[in-house]
Amino acid sequence: MEHLKQHVMIRKLYATLVAIPLLAMGTGLMAQMPTTPTTSTFEEASRLMEEKFYGQAAMVWKDLLAKDPENSNLNWKVGEAYMLSYNEKSKALPYLEAAAAKRGSSYGGLNTSGYDPFDPKEKNAPPQVDYWLGKAYHLNNEFDKADASYRTFIAEAGDRSDFKPMAVRGLEETANARKLMAEPKEFDISNIGSVINSEYPDFSPVISVDGNALFFTTRRIRPDSANLGMIDPVAGLPFENIYVSYKDRNGKWQAPEPLNINPPVGHLGTVNVSADGQTLIIYKDDDGDGNLYESKLVGELWSDPVKMGSDINTKAWETHGALSGDGNTFYFVSNRSGGRGGRDIYRVVKLPNGEWSKAQNLGNEVNTPYEEDGVFIHPNGRTMYFSSKGHNSMGGFDIFTTEMQADGTWSTPVNIGYPLNTVDDDVFFVTTADGKRGYFSSDKIGGYGEKDIYFVDFPGEMGAEGLAVLKGFIIPPPGEQLSPTTTLYVTDKATGEVKSYKPRQRDGVYVAILAPCKNYNLDYRVNDKTIHTEDIFVECESAYQEINKEVYLNPVSLDGAASIVDLPEGAPPGSKEKGEPVKGGVTVVGPQTPKTDAQRKEEGEKHVTPDAAFAAEFVKYHDYNETEIDVNSAQWKEFIGKVIALFDKQETVNVTIEASASHVPTKTYGTNDKLSNLRMEVARKDLLDAVRAAGKDPKNLLLGSVNHLVQGPKYRGDYKNKEKYGKFQFVKLKVR
Repeated sequence: MEHLKQHVMIRKLYATLVAIPLLAMGTGLMAQMPTTPTTSTFEEASRLMEEKFYGQAAMVWKDLLAKDPENSNLNWKVGEAYMLSYNEKSKALPYLEAAAAKRGSSYGGLNTSGYDPFDPKEKNAPPQVDYWLGKAYHLNNEFDKADASYRTFIAEAGDRSDFKPMAVRGLEETANARKLMAEPKEFDISNIGSVINSEYPDFSPVISVDGNALFFTTRRIRPDSANLGMIDPVAGLPFENIYVSYKDRNGKWQAPEPLNINPPVGHLGTVNVSADGQTLIIYKDDDGDGNLYESKLVGELWSDPVKMGSDINTKAWETHGALSGDGNTFYFVSNRSGGRGGRDIYRVVKLPNGEWSKAQNLGNEVNTPYEEDGVFIHPNGRTMYFSSKGHNSMGGFDIFTTEMQADGTWSTPVNIGYPLNTVDDDVFFVTTADGKRGYFSSDKIGGYGEKDIYFVDFPGEMGAEGLAVLKGFIIPPPGEQLSPTTTLYVTDKATGEVKSYKPRQRDGVYVAILAPCKNYNLDYRVNDKTIHTEDIFVECESAYQEINKEVYLNPVSLDGAASIVDLPEGAPPGSKEKGEPVKGGVTVVGPQTPKTDAQRKEEGEKHVTPDAAFAAEFVKYHDYNETEIDVNSAQWKEFIGKVIALFDKQETVNVTIEASASHVPTKTYGTNDKLSNLRMEVARKDLLDAVRAAGKDPKNLLLGSVNHLVQGPKYRGDYKNKEKYGKFQFVKLKVR
């Protein structure tokens, strides 16, 4: 039904455009020609091509072709329009084949000495039909035919032809395609599913570091039908809008929601999201001057987009960008003068005054004389993905990866390979924090719409390294909303450097990027009052071998902690509970409002790290696949004695549980995540049993936090190496 509506709208648009006065022709002779219905229609189709309404132009050219099917020029016109269209390139091939087959050696019409694209009497196709036919074969994976057409065009085209170097490049691309397709990568590619994808184009996915928020661009009709009838004349579809989907507690994507900043008319597209998921980089087409903007998450609403720094946006075309995990470096794409050619990738860094530096071109190792776009920097700050028509692209944009070296230079970009890359444009690609899964959009056959969002799972050896991620949920008491004053302060205990992180208001998600081999203090505050604190050590192995270290804190008490009895058995810490999004918000005013970091700095105040000491701690290092605790051991009895002594001094006892598994595979439990979770559950049950046996009320054990880990070096087949993996197989109980 929606497709029928669009067709009617496009027909109405065409009828309107036909009524517009025609452009004056370039010669006096043409201006004096008598106007016939065919001439008028031909001129209007030419006008549509000049205005880049290629899909509409193709419809008009086809009407003319139906009256003169042997006309080589009209076959060429239809094929050219489809090849330049937004989403109908696949329709061009038969028309271009016919145009090439019917093409003669001489031209007709008024200009008998050469091809005149504006002459309605012209019957012959121009020489570039062979280039476009080669391109159409190329897109259809018919490489031998593509090469033949490219060579035919090269032999006939003059040296001044703009298409000749493109045909030479086409031969290079088909050669690249043959090599890459002969050695396909073992990628496991999946459609993200119908909850996210629609019958309309869905593309440019951006995922938060915690993996629980997916932003993407779509051309669908909004749930409230506010954009019904608002049609982009170039594509014949609704304008691009930004939507977001969040995962529920079971890790399932929920129905996407349009952002509140989508305009009634005009495009708004996803570009990148900050590590904490609360700053969104977006693209706006400002009357043809594409610029990059940022919007902040305030409660559950996004702020009005603000144009980014002065040397990021220029009068040139800025199309895409990516913010580093620490927020101090921004990579972006621009076609400004002085680059290598077309769009290049540039970089700016955050200055001490908070402003961005002057832009610096990434250089010849990354940028080519062709086009670059779709840049993404992994949270580790070293691994970059980008799209390029250069390097060894197999056609159009291909996705490449490169690594920043110790001296700041970039390694030779590597084509990520087939079947992820295709002969058509493959542009927007982002990965999860562990580097094992990538999200991208494609118009692969079998999707829900013209473009769908997919994800690819990489082999283990392709994962990212050198990254420590602290992420989790801050959960308020049942029935209460998360206070907007909630803040996590992370202090580097060696340097005293403090960074603050705000949880997402709707679900309490927070995320922080931490350097390995360091001790940190975590200080969770509400209304500037410490609610929970503890010290953690990020293992050194994560700097060299660990792919992704995730520390889950779920739940964290905010006032009157949840009872440890109420911890959902088997629920994976770090995932959010089901339920409707929190509506409204909690407003805190007056002296309760905490000071910002900028205010503290201005007033000369420093963050005071709270005392994170515990009254007692129990640590059990497990053997491979072991989960049980020896409750008759002297160490356990000593720990329980201290817990009971705390009950004699205070009404409640605050508990922190930390469970860990290594990366050594476990067939018994299926995944190391399940093994780690089971170790946590066993420790929880044993503690409850011991407190009951001592005659104390277990409901007075209040859960401060749960740290749920899978960590340590990559598994190398040496499961018996206890020295290597043993220190990552444990459970810890801490009380205060």
